[in-house]
Amino acid sequence: MELLHQANIGLHIVCGTLAMLFGLVPMVGRKGGASHRRFGRWFLGATAGVLATAVLGLAVFNFRGYLVGIVLLSVYQAWSGYRAVLTRTTGPTRLDGWLATGALVSSVVLVACLKAIELVWTPGIIYSTLGALVVMTLYDLARFRFVPLWRRTLWRYDHLWKMISAYFALVSAFTGTVLPQYKPYSQFGPSVVGITLVVGFGLYYALRPTAAQPNLSTNSRSA
Repeated sequence: MELLHQANIGLHIVCGTLAMLFGLVPMVGRKGGASHRRFGRWFLGATAGVLATAVLGLAVFNFRGYLVGIVLLSVYQAWSGYRAVLTRTTGPTRLDGWLATGALVSSVVLVACLKAIELVWTPGIIYSTLGALVVMTLYDLARFRFVPLWRRTLWRYDHLWKMISAYFALVSAFTGTVLPQYKPYSQFGPSVVGITLVVGFGLYYALRPTAAQPNLSTNSRSA
């Protein structure tokens, strides 16, 4: 059992490292091109591996349950950001609504379970992480009230916000774990960088909307 535990931790680290490497290409490279889409899919796959190993560790090996919140947030952000591109012509679907509801319920359940989990991280960081997930899922559920506006323009900012946030949520999990001596700065520092990039890219595309149009409006199957 101990060998399997170590293997799961090793796979968790490998998936997280690959996700951080893959995610750099679509974030800093040419938006909407073949590399953007290919590395974006690889980022999603590696992020799914992070979630799977974290859930397995928690369920079987009691593996750092306090990290599940930030992993859940990053995975949901990545998936919802991907869906923003995939459903840009139709608007959010029932699947998106059910996933948002599931993530919202999961975050509430995790908050209720925090008292039974060893809080190695600063409680404020954990609660703010789960709070961010609640805000995002509530926004995703609210999108059904303004689908026409979302389809026209908001889906681009939706995709941008969530994918960058997902990437830096993983970075926060990494730095908070390997640099415990610098807590809480190693925990929230990457998130500050991510927020800055989201705002910066958002303003850039808001002021120059044609810069986002050509490449991001690609065929849904290649997104």
